[in-house]
Amino acid sequence: MRSRADIPRALWRALVCAVLACGLAGSAWAAGAPAAAAATSTASAPRLSPAERAARIDAVVRQLRADPLISGQHKKHELQWKKEEEKRKPVELSKSEPGSNWFKSFLEFLNDTSRFLLWGGALVLVALLLVSGRHLIQLQGLRRRGASPKVVSHVRDLDVRPESLPDDVGAAAWALWQAGQVPAALSLLYRGALSRLIHRHRVPITSSATEGECLDLARDRLETGALRYVTQVVRAWEASTYGGRSLSPLMGETLCSGFATRLDASPPAAATAEGAA
Repeated sequence: MRSRADIPRALWRALVCAVLACGLAGSAWAAGAPAAAAATSTASAPRLSPAERAARIDAVVRQLRADPLISGQHKKHELQWKKEEEKRKPVELSKSEPGSNWFKSFLEFLNDTSRFLLWGGALVLVALLLVSGRHLIQLQGLRRRGASPKVVSHVRDLDVRPESLPDDVGAAAWALWQAGQVPAALSLLYRGALSRLIHRHRVPITSSATEGECLDLARDRLETGALRYVTQVVRAWEASTYGGRSLSPLMGETLCSGFATRLDASPPAAATAEGAA
């Protein structure tokens, strides 16, 4: 009984025998020899032993196996155009390289957010240009208008306009003092001092300036005698208004009589600067 391994070999031998038989029949028919002559020639040919016949069959089987057209091992090479998708496909990083996944994720993040980053940077740049242009326009406007401060009409609810004061502030204040209206006399002296500082000596006093701030601003604009007098008026005003202290008539007479000589007779700031120059 034959094994399964011998079955293919027996099939190959049968196929070879069939091919040889067909070849012999074709050759005889092509030669036009009669069937009797072919039979006589075949009968007269020497007979082969089984071993020789098997060897010949094996040789033919090997030749058939070596033929690429029969064995199925024929290789065919064809040229094809590469697809666009394959060209644009990014090169994949090797998984064995350390940190390749992180780097790949980072590149994908940059690729996804690059457009938003570009537009965001452009918007920030435009905003900076607008803010810078606005500041430049404001600075140019200030330079055109000059550095002179705005002249105020009131300082902490006190009217410091020249037209709101009497012509002789000192005499009017002394009249009030003698009439027993000391707070009103001190208020008139303080208002008159602020008005002279703002309109005559060009001291940049604001509407919300305190007593101490007014004195600090006046230090560089007044001469020594005028500055000392204004300081006495401010201190007397603070002692009476905030401290509730009573002042002597001698102090009142000194403050009221010194207004004209210290502030009205004192040269203004521009004249003082020209004389110093």
